[in-house]
Amino acid sequence: MRNIRFYTKTGFVILSVLLLSVFWVAATVDANKNISNPNLIVNFAIQYHMVILIALILISVLYGFLWSSLSYHEIMKKKKTSKSILETVFLFLSPAEKGIIQFLMQKKGLITQAEISRLPGMNRVKAFRLLRNMRNKNLVEIIPHGKIRRVMLKENIMDTLLEKP
Repeated sequence: MRNIRFYTKTGFVILSVLLLSVFWVAATVDANKNISNPNLIVNFAIQYHMVILIALILISVLYGFLWSSLSYHEIMKKKKTSKSILETVFLFLSPAEKGIIQFLMQKKGLITQAEISRLPGMNRVKAFRLLRNMRNKNLVEIIPHGKIRRVMLKENIMDTLLEKP
């Protein structure tokens, strides 16, 4: 996370410098286009302004590509770490809890408690107790909706489980 902040701040500074350079070249060329004998730097900027602008654009694109690839690798490393932590947490779940999570994943993360109680080897009381334990472990969220209790898998867990390695 620290590296991403560094990349962001560095990227902002570099892109700001490049943007200011483009504006300086454009303003210099526009202001001095009718003057016949300006100083050497201004004369160079006027004479090669298209080359300078194209070079600055290419540098910006290359830097953007570099920054995005570094950020991408940092994010993927973080996702791998969170996936391994989640797998470690699943080692401490009972087989019934793992079955509920797999069933939730098949149903896109949202089902009713009645559907869980219809699973093989499950009854209403066992489903209620397992869901209460899973809610205490921050794995699921139980949403009362009239007489129906909807069970939703937490978003961070669902995103981690749906992620392709």
